[in-house]
Amino acid sequence: MRVLTMTLAALLVTGGCAPRATPDPVTALHEHGPDTSVRCENPTAPLAALPPAVPAWCVTLTAGVNSAIRGVNSWTDDFASGVVNAHISSDYRVFELARERTSSVFKTQHFAHNGHWMVDVAGHGAPPGVYEGSAADFATGPNNGGALMRPEAGFQFVDGRLVIEVDVASGMTAYGDRMWPEIVVTTAEAPTAQETNGWYAAGIFGGYPVVACGLPADRLAECRIYDDETITARLDATSRGGATFAEGGAPTTPARDSAWRRCAPTQADELCRDRFRLVLEKDAVTLFVNGVRYMEHRGLPEGSRLPRTLTTSTVYVYFASWVYVVEPTVARFHWGRIAINP
Repeated sequence: MRVLTMTLAALLVTGGCAPRATPDPVTALHEHGPDTSVRCENPTAPLAALPPAVPAWCVTLTAGVNSAIRGVNSWTDDFASGVVNAHISSDYRVFELARERTSSVFKTQHFAHNGHWMVDVAGHGAPPGVYEGSAADFATGPNNGGALMRPEAGFQFVDGRLVIEVDVASGMTAYGDRMWPEIVVTTAEAPTAQETNGWYAAGIFGGYPVVACGLPADRLAECRIYDDETITARLDATSRGGATFAEGGAPTTPARDSAWRRCAPTQADELCRDRFRLVLEKDAVTLFVNGVRYMEHRGLPEGSRLPRTLTTSTVYVYFASWVYVVEPTVARFHWGRIAINP
């Protein structure tokens, strides 16, 4: 999530499952032959998944089953439809490969399974020395990408507040600092062709106001507020955004440390599928983890507040599975219950 200072070098043999006929410059740069990370012959388990799990594209997905409970301006879904290895239902709009032409992430797949939903993301990064650590990497994010899903319906703030709850296993140590879930709220019905910064999932909604929060494995929560063109406020443990009150954002107290759990690579995702509750107000952003107030920024000044068009218009809530990939990798994200204005 933050500027990476690692020195990464890998022998990359990548490309899609089939050659592309007329690749764009980024695609051409990254195609180096068959990619073993997505082959379904003797596949390996994705990162953050335990054997004998295989990538979602290596199984036959059945039809999705709707399970959301819709209110006039609310949404709740426990995904308790009983499906196994199924497509996401028509209750949702799914955006696979959200940055297909500008990212080295080249394959994604959402699916529902055993009472929750997951996303597999495959990417192959750049040849050694081309992007990693360069200004281009951090400005345009050519090795960043992923997929998004949102409820089919739009929502509005109620009495000046929008409340979003989601269960997700963000504390998977297998992610390192390269893979994170992200909650994105915007007036855009879909990603746009204009990017503000592809490093984040929120950066692919240029031309629309956005507020977004990343939930990285290091548990250093961070939220950003955007106008139509750029980030206007960054909120985390060290950045106040001009707020008159700012607290938390890191596991620096016993309550916060125990609230937001972590899972070793050998542990199952359900052991750290935490419940995040994001409360948005025009001049405040508050994040709870399993009922513990983890981070709060209140009293944001003019210019750092949520844009008025965001708080007074219909908004769409996206759940993004986003990665920074510099070597052939398939990562799995584990999501669960969703509730909006519960």
